[in-house]
Amino acid sequence: MSYEKKLMEMKGLIKKKPVEQIEKKEVSDMALPFYVEQWQNAGLKFIKDENGFYFVKETFYHSEHIHGNIGLNKLQQAIKFMQEVYPTHPLTIEKESPFSFYDTETTGLKGAGVLIFLNGILKVVDNGFLLTQYVLADPGQEVSFLKATGFWKNEQTMITYNGKSFDLPQLVTRWTMNRNNLPRLMQHHQIDLMHSSKRIWKGELDRFKLKQIEEMKLGFRRENDVPGHLAPIIYFDAVKSGNPINLMKVLKHNEWDILSLVTLYILSVELLQEKEVVETATTYTNIGKWFRDLKTMDRSLDWFTFVVNNFSDEESSIAYYFVGLHLKRVGLYEDSHLAFTHALKEISGKYRIEVFIELAKLFEHQLKNFPKALEMTQQCIDYEAKLNTDMHSRLKKELIKRETRIIRKLNISRESAEHNKKRI
Repeated sequence: MSYEKKLMEMKGLIKKKPVEQIEKKEVSDMALPFYVEQWQNAGLKFIKDENGFYFVKETFYHSEHIHGNIGLNKLQQAIKFMQEVYPTHPLTIEKESPFSFYDTETTGLKGAGVLIFLNGILKVVDNGFLLTQYVLADPGQEVSFLKATGFWKNEQTMITYNGKSFDLPQLVTRWTMNRNNLPRLMQHHQIDLMHSSKRIWKGELDRFKLKQIEEMKLGFRRENDVPGHLAPIIYFDAVKSGNPINLMKVLKHNEWDILSLVTLYILSVELLQEKEVVETATTYTNIGKWFRDLKTMDRSLDWFTFVVNNFSDEESSIAYYFVGLHLKRVGLYEDSHLAFTHALKEISGKYRIEVFIELAKLFEHQLKNFPKALEMTQQCIDYEAKLNTDMHSRLKKELIKRETRIIRKLNISRESAEHNKKRI
């Protein structure tokens, strides 16, 4: 093309060929992967559209399907319970909101060059559940692969495990990289079951990998599973060699991940129903703390009360501490004093320091018992010194400041009492 024609084209004097026509021509002329038939024989369906091509596998599960020791048919009941009892809770799916369980497999953990090569999406359908797994045909077919998910059509609630930190940011990144050829990605609501699992089982589980939660809580143990870190190698090998055998194992890994999301959601909601004791005091205390952080104080008190009524003093000492905080907040100072005193019998670590501090404040400001306030403060100083916590320096300064103030108040109180005696 001559310089003049380029200049005229820039000025809009010559019409460009529509982008759509160019793309369609490119797609129609593009050579298909040599492994199409091999992957189809393995159980993948080959889809070609105006944007390119991708593979897909659909798996249907009847509503009575059991994964681990939990039936998928409990999902709708769990969703309804949250909507009716806890409409603003982080685990609640809004009424009338479409939702799906979502998990990805990628070619790495971070970086602009990391691709999603498998999008797994499970939705509720008539009589059961449908898992649709979209597979990237080759690294040059992202547009068709991403558009097939339908995440551009309408807003929905996406339920993931570590999705807030990984899956959804990866999806946004890949969508952004292809934004000139894709519709706008909708802003979806998120429920991240890793966050809720840490809320519920903190202090009870050492690790929060989904596999550990499956074995410890969901009654599911994987056999012949492909480790997640091998997925990128397997995908690139499948594209290079055309052999899909190990790639299908990655799809099975993704399938188990998503089924575990469903049962983990069900179990998490069942634990919020407080029907009977099936977990430890730590778990129920964590749930009470979760509600407290959500500013639903009365509900959190119900959970702490549930703990102290169903577990030993040693197991429920932290719950007694939170009961004391609640009673103090509503002005029941004597009852609060009893709860803190009960907690002090068995509680240890940072919570023991907190109980000492709360008792010191209660005696100093509400009950006006300065000798007891001084005693609690000094016991706290001694105990904190033994722990040698990270907050040692700052906390010690605060405690010494409190001790000095209480001694001053105590001396003033004694001087006032002696002065009154002399007047009499």
